[in-house]
Amino acid sequence: MSLGAVGVKIIPVILLLLAGAPAYSAQVVPGVEIDCQDSPVHLDSSPIHPTRSTSFECEVENTSSAPEEIEIQYSFDQLAVSGPSTILIGAGGTNNITVQARAPVHMEAGDYEVSVNAVVRKVAGVSAGFLAQSDSDDHIITVDPYTDCSIYDTPEEVKIGADRRMGFDFTLECSSNVDASLDINFVMIEVGKVSSNNSGAVHWPDGFEDKSPDCVLEAKVGYTLHDCSFVATSNSLSLSSLDVCLGIQTEAEELPNFCSSNMINVEKSLLGVGASGPFGILITIILTVCIASVSYLFWKRRSSEYDISE
Repeated sequence: MSLGAVGVKIIPVILLLLAGAPAYSAQVVPGVEIDCQDSPVHLDSSPIHPTRSTSFECEVENTSSAPEEIEIQYSFDQLAVSGPSTILIGAGGTNNITVQARAPVHMEAGDYEVSVNAVVRKVAGVSAGFLAQSDSDDHIITVDPYTDCSIYDTPEEVKIGADRRMGFDFTLECSSNVDASLDINFVMIEVGKVSSNNSGAVHWPDGFEDKSPDCVLEAKVGYTLHDCSFVATSNSLSLSSLDVCLGIQTEAEELPNFCSSNMINVEKSLLGVGASGPFGILITIILTVCIASVSYLFWKRRSSEYDISE
């Protein structure tokens, strides 16, 4: 067979293949779309939060007529973001993916953008090559502001005298993800007691009133220490001891129901005598009777001496 004859037979075959190629390509053009949830998600970066993480959902759709292998890429700033790296979706199908975001401790409050990109890598098991299609969507994660403080170095016991005044210094340790100036109030809470209407803790028991100097907190991102003082007075005549603690109240907050300090035992005394429990009320009565009796005996003695001198 001559070369010319061979060429005549091959050329029609090549033309036939070329003619069928566009139709085949049109059927398997890669396609992908991704849509992440619009509702914002919030994240707590305080050290007391167990995970400092949150998550959001994205829907990935295969818009082609053949199964696809799709690579998922993540772009983010400061946050640690993770999720599936590769997913398989059938022709015209969808797949929901969960994206996890985690913040470092004390991450500053604000809005942070996470971008999720979907790229078609294979179509019907064949590499997409230069025909690879992609789509992306952004999601905003809000790191909420916080300032949490605890009270340290409080005394285990405080003894107060007839002036019914108590006072001591302590250290305030604060953790924050904002720079802020806050006015701090300290609230006395009776340990182990509930208010008569069961609405919460018993605040300022035994008639104590706050006389503390101002404590202005200059919070910084991270941990900070502050020196503060607590002073309270009471007009109560009871000599019963109290177990109390201090709660922290910042601007525009309701009275705290939880302790931010260790328990403090308050011992009251009158004329050098301390007492606790119901016995404290009894001692008040006994001392009053004793003082009256001594006064009467002293008056009677002076009266007798005056009569003798007459």
